[in-house]
This record gives sequence, structure tokens and C-alpha cells, in this order.
Amino acid sequence: MSGTLPLLDQIFEKLDHIPNFPETAQKALRLLQKEDVDFRELETVIRHDAAITANFLKLVNSAAFGLRNKVNSLLQAFSLLGINQIRFVLIASCSGKYLNRPLKGYGLTPQEVWLHSLACGLMAEALASRAGLSKPENLFTAALLHDIGKIVLDLFVEGEMEVIRDIIEKNPDLTFMQAEWMVLGADHAIVGAELLRRWEFPKEVYFAIRAHHDETLMLQSKIAALTALANTLTNLMGFGAGADVFAYEIPEELLEKAGVREGDLYPALIETFERTEALKTALFA
Repeated sequence: MSGTLPLLDQIFEKLDHIPNFPETAQKALRLLQKEDVDFRELETVIRHDAAITANFLKLVNSAAFGLRNKVNSLLQAFSLLGINQIRFVLIASCSGKYLNRPLKGYGLTPQEVWLHSLACGLMAEALASRAGLSKPENLFTAALLHDIGKIVLDLFVEGEMEVIRDIIEKNPDLTFMQAEWMVLGADHAIVGAELLRRWEFPKEVYFAIRAHHDETLMLQSKIAALTALANTLTNLMGFGAGADVFAYEIPEELLEKAGVREGDLYPALIETFERTEALKTALFA
């Protein structure tokens, strides 16, 4: 990364050095799009990646998924989970490769980064069922990977944190993301969206990631609204609360656009808190 490049160019050049989303996962996700999924074919694809397989089984065997007996194989897990749950666990199994690392610029430990993403995914699942979302796969992907842009921006945020904090102190009406943008020329939402665009994820996914802090954009689709709401509620629970927590406002119309009633929020919070604590115990105990 050349020091002579303008800061924004340095940021987007770094995108070229982020390892691609695992091809194993991409193949498995394509198989899961079929009307009749062949679990043996799916198992053959996933088991070639030992890390994904290990993470998959570790997540499935946590109390978060409520299985009565320990699962020892992928095929056994597939037979006990629904297609949406398989997709959820698959993406979650891959996310640790990118998110289980310290983000000093955002004041986050590796555990906080990954746990926040997992909790956001679980919250998205809780909200999707209450919003009557029939095809939640893109929501799960967006929720689990919504902060992936932070792994690109972290070094730049750390280097400019004093400037960002000074701007916020002098302009208290500005959000963290607005100050981030003013200093760096981009925020983690737009950088994350660009990364997933390059990885050829569906437009609905990277738009939701782009929109999850933007009050105007998050109201333009139900998936974007649910992703933003899931992230907000996860922050309110304190899972992975870093330097930018509470640094933005949520528009009043968000619940309506997400298709979620106010009375659904408390049960969703309780459900997500309990499942996230179960994952925390399984992964980090």
C-alpha cells in the first residue's frame, strides 16, 4: 500500500488484499438455492474445508440452536436443521475468518467483533420470523457481515482517531460515521458494501450493508431496514459495543418499513440475548 496515494485510494487498494469469501461456502450457498437440496452433495462440498466444518459443528452444538443431542457430522446436522438455519450457520462459520480479530481503531477485541456479528445475525433471525419474511437468506448474510468494512478501515480509523474524536467534540450533532467519512472519505458501511460487491454477493445484501447506518437508505428496502434494526438492537444489548456505539439515530419509520411491531421488540431482545449468551459460552468459554 503506497504512502503516496491519497487516503481514500489507499483504503480501496486495501480491498484488493482481503482474502476472497471461501469458494467452499460460495458453492454451498449455490446448492442451498436449489429447490431440492441434496444434503450428501452439500456435505461433500463443505467437508473439504476443515475450518468451516469445525466451526459449523461447534455453532450447531451450542445451546443457541436447541438441538437435544450432540451432532457429530454435517449430514446429521443438515437433517435436524432447516435450509435457512443451514445457510445461517454456514455464513456464521465463515465470518470468524474475517471478524475474529482485534479492531483497535474501533475499540473492539476479537471476541467482541465476532460476537457482535453473530448476535446481529441471531437478532435478524428473530426479527425475520416476526416480520413474516418468507425468504430471509439475504437478511442473514447482510446481518452477519454488516461490519466487515471495519476490517479494512480499522488501521485508518486508528491512525485518525484523535481527529475523528475532535470533530465529534466540536460538532456534537455529527455521528461517528459522519466524522469517519469527513476524515477518511468513506465509512465502514460503504467499504463493506464494496467488498461484498466484489465478492459477487446479491445486490440486496451489499445494499443493506451500505444502508445500515444511513437513515435515508435503510428505509428503501425491507432487508435494509431489518439489517439496520438488528444492528441497533444488538448494540443496545451491549454485544460488541465499540467506539461508534450509540453514535447514530434511527428514523421513526424504521419499524414500519421492517414490518416489525413495537410489541415484538422485547421478545426478540430476550430470545437473541439468550441465544447469544449460549454462543458466547460455546465459542469463548
